[in-house]
Amino acid sequence: MISGELVEKACSEVGQYTDERMVSEFDRFFRAQPAVCDFVLEVTHESGQKIQELSLFLSYMVFKTVEVSAADATASINQEKIEAAYRETESWVARISEAEGTALENAIVQSLQHDTEPHLLHYVISELNEPTEDGVELNDEEKGEVFFVLKTVISSLCSGGL
Repeated sequence: MISGELVEKACSEVGQYTDERMVSEFDRFFRAQPAVCDFVLEVTHESGQKIQELSLFLSYMVFKTVEVSAADATASINQEKIEAAYRETESWVARISEAEGTALENAIVQSLQHDTEPHLLHYVISELNEPTEDGVELNDEEKGEVFFVLKTVISSLCSGGL
C-alpha cells in the first residue's frame, strides 16, 4: 500500500517542476505507460478538454507516486490489465449504486476503507473537490467520471486490485 507520505512526496516534487519539466515528464509518462494514457484519452474523448486534461494529470500523479514508492512502476501496463481493472471498477460502481441515502454513504466509506490504495483514492477525491486552475468547480457528474477513470488507473498501476 502506498502511504500518505509518499503521495505528499510525489505532490511536492511535481509542484516544483517547471513547465518544461512537466512537458518532459508527460512525454515520459506517455512512453512508459502508453496503454494507460490511451485508455484515459479513449474514455474521456467526449468529455471535453477540462475533464481529459484533469484525468491525464491525475493519472500522471498516480504513476509518479507509484514510482516514488519504489513499487514496480517501470513495468508497462498492457491493455488486458486495464480492461480487467475497468471491469472491476464497473462492478464496484454497480455494488455502490445498489445502496441509497445513508446506506450509500456507508457503503462508499466501507469500500474505500477496504481498498488496497486508500491514500491514492483520498488524493484523487481531494483534488476533485478543488476548483480547477481556472477557478471552475466540477459538477457531480464530472467528478464521478474522473473518479471512475482514476480508480481504474490506480487498480492498473498498483499491484493488487480494487
